[in-house]
Amino acid sequence: MNGEPDANVKVSTVAFADAQKVIAVGNTFTPAVSILPLNAGNQALSWTSSAPAIAAVDTTGGAVTAKSTGEAVITAVSTDGGNITASYTVKVTDGRVAVYSFEGDLKDSLQLAGQGRVTGALIGSATVGSITYGNGVIGQAAQFDGASGIRLPDGLINTNTYSVSLWLNPDQLTTYTTAFFGASSNSSWISLVPKGPSDATILWSNAVYEATAGYIIPAETWTHLTITVDNGTVKLYINGEEKFSGSGFPDIFKSSNGVFTLGVNYWDVPFKGLIDELKLYNNVLTPEAVLADYHSAGL
Repeated sequence: MNGEPDANVKVSTVAFADAQKVIAVGNTFTPAVSILPLNAGNQALSWTSSAPAIAAVDTTGGAVTAKSTGEAVITAVSTDGGNITASYTVKVTDGRVAVYSFEGDLKDSLQLAGQGRVTGALIGSATVGSITYGNGVIGQAAQFDGASGIRLPDGLINTNTYSVSLWLNPDQLTTYTTAFFGASSNSSWISLVPKGPSDATILWSNAVYEATAGYIIPAETWTHLTITVDNGTVKLYINGEEKFSGSGFPDIFKSSNGVFTLGVNYWDVPFKGLIDELKLYNNVLTPEAVLADYHSAGL
């Protein structure tokens, strides 16, 4: 009675909130599971994976760790002798959320996210600027005129585990100008700044946290930048080499309402130059993966 466990009552139903879960390599999650009746005496479950090399599961707790790309079926079985079972599918991806290669357009080449759109000099500007295309590290690149930006689809990052990489070739370096900007509000944001207030290339957050490279990337030269955030641990890489590692980085993206842009923010002078091969991930790239991405351009 009243939902209190009764040793004589067995589990009759095991159910999952989702029939399929998409997760990136390296990430872990625990599914939401419903067990009925609520007063079943023994609600412990035994868990198995059809492909542990793809998605490994903790046999008693149900936590899943994504190991490699592919699909696996995760099954839970009641342990009270009734052998009531339920399953769901885990699809493991390489973590890429979107790739913008700027081959004459602002489309995501993976066709997973929406198309970018041109903005004026600030987020929310009434006027619309102009983005053209120049020679990139691979094919074409987006050409920014110093008065325009690109508004990417909202919600590209919605957790505290993510990576972003891109190639920059600034025509000029102005303090505070953003290359990549993301915000949940105008007081909660991240900004990849080629020339920060401390005269260094930084990943800046909320005008307080500076993940600094220790120097300014050059103008009129292609430079590869990668940021990774893993539940407060942040790293900044330049040309495949780690330049900063720190803890306590703010948790900005907690919903699918985040705003993301290239070249503009709410306040500062827009970026002028070229941006190419923007890649966003919902997992944390390893140092080896960052280096491989840098070398993939063949420079």
